[in-house]
Amino acid sequence: MNNDQIFKNRARVLDEDLAGRASTAGADALLAEIVLLEQEPARRRRLTPSPRRALLGLAASVVLAGAFVVGPSLFKGAEQVYASQAVTIDRDGEWYNFYITDGDPDPAELEKAFRKVGLDNITVKLVPVAPQDVESYADFDANSPGSRMSSTTSYTKSACGKRVEGCLTAFGVTADLKGPAQLLLGRLAKPGEKYASPVDASLPGEALAGVKLQGRSVAEAVQVVRDHDLKVAYQLDWPLRDGGVGVRYEEVPASRVDPSWKVATAETYHDGVIILHVEPGAGVTPPPGF
Repeated sequence: MNNDQIFKNRARVLDEDLAGRASTAGADALLAEIVLLEQEPARRRRLTPSPRRALLGLAASVVLAGAFVVGPSLFKGAEQVYASQAVTIDRDGEWYNFYITDGDPDPAELEKAFRKVGLDNITVKLVPVAPQDVESYADFDANSPGSRMSSTTSYTKSACGKRVEGCLTAFGVTADLKGPAQLLLGRLAKPGEKYASPVDASLPGEALAGVKLQGRSVAEAVQVVRDHDLKVAYQLDWPLRDGGVGVRYEEVPASRVDPSWKVATAETYHDGVIILHVEPGAGVTPPPGF
């Protein structure tokens, strides 16, 4: 399976998808303990910063996972071409590097800045995120063939702060980007509003605040989730074949999950569903493309 197919098929798989599927006895027992969910449509996804994550490709024709930070390439040989209270833009060879310095940006102001450097078809949209993601969230969606963006899977203010004082998040795109493209930046979610990006479910204010599921068996974690009147979805975290840091993940039904497997992390969109990231047991074969 190629990267585009992976992203196209990323609809969250919920328990009601299991009807009629063959499963193990253990999985059937687990399934009996899980509440049913209505099928939801596929949704765009940006992962919260985590060293476990791995990007599933760098083509800008898909939405990339991860928060964007300034790497070494964004510091060398760059020339400032635009600066305002909200954003500073550098030109570095074939790249434009963007440093966001306003925690409550005006989309129109940012779009004006992009036009100043010839990026006429970039629009900016503010999306609801968790409190801890308001200043650091950035996602980029471009449809120009051949366009790329520079990103990593971790975020630190200090990194981009080395280049621009007060920098909150940073990313780079190829200067030949013709668009259309959209930059998504975070705003604080309103009460009851679903996040655009998931967060650790154990964080303060979240559905399982203070409750750590990491390292527990799936069966134990499911019971905890049920005790909090929440629902469950699953993702299998597959180690990278090249031995690199991070994982590729696959959204699966409960019939694919052994109750004895361990939970790696638990995430939430603040929508009443806990997404259990599960580490497959020893000897389990990953699907094609993983």
